Amino acid sequence: MCQALARSLIERNIVSSKDQIIASDVDENQRKIVTSQLGIVTTASNKQVVNESSLLILAVKPKDVETVLNDIRDPFIPQSHLLVSIAAGIRTTTIEKLLKPKSRVIRVMPNIACLVNASCSVYASGQCATNDDRLLVNTIFSSIGSCEGEIDEHLLNVVTALSGSGPAYFSVMVEALADGAVKAGLSRSLALTLAAKTMMGTAKMLLDKEQQFHPSQLKDAVASPGGTTIYGLEIMEKAAVRAALMETVTAATNRAAQLES
Repeated sequence: MCQALARSLIERNIVSSKDQIIASDVDENQRKIVTSQLGIVTTASNKQVVNESSLLILAVKPKDVETVLNDIRDPFIPQSHLLVSIAAGIRTTTIEKLLKPKSRVIRVMPNIACLVNASCSVYASGQCATNDDRLLVNTIFSSIGSCEGEIDEHLLNVVTALSGSGPAYFSVMVEALADGAVKAGLSRSLALTLAAKTMMGTAKMLLDKEQQFHPSQLKDAVASPGGTTIYGLEIMEKAAVRAALMETVTAATNRAAQLES
């Protein structure tokens, strides 16, 4: 995810040169790949990154957060550094306790669609983050898709369950629809293409500010009386697909809360 972010910052001229980005990784092979693909400086030292940067993006697994923060605590200067965390399930208060007093922290929830510059992100600010910090985060994460602004941190578990996990849910739906088309005679490649592009087109219509379609309106516009669509919708209702999707988000939200605690 951080590689996608760095690539977008460079390609969209958010940073004036590649030399403005430095990344650390314990894996030497990974560092070589990043340097080769992006042309940025890499290092094995987290402290070096802190000493040479003002904006720090924490993109590690939750289990590694405490180790990394303990490593950078001494060179981290609250007045000079902003730490942006995309580590799932780690609250800003937890990060603040591991850093020096009055440290500026913002927690962001993007998703895997950042790989194609189509992520949708939201963020929650720590106690000492400034308006300038928020504007910077909005600019950076808008470069990999859209940034929908700030929300209360307790709602990030819902965002994790919806947009963070959402690409997996939509992938299952696309695959299932394609399976149905293959069963009816379409080739696998054509079925997957049609299903994915239909989902993409539907999303564009629902997000179009001029059309302003509500999902129920779009559904009714497609489902003509006695036609094929309403027969398909009947099967979805009998299978309780709507309820299953609601329960999916609820279950994932509850799990995110468990991991956070």
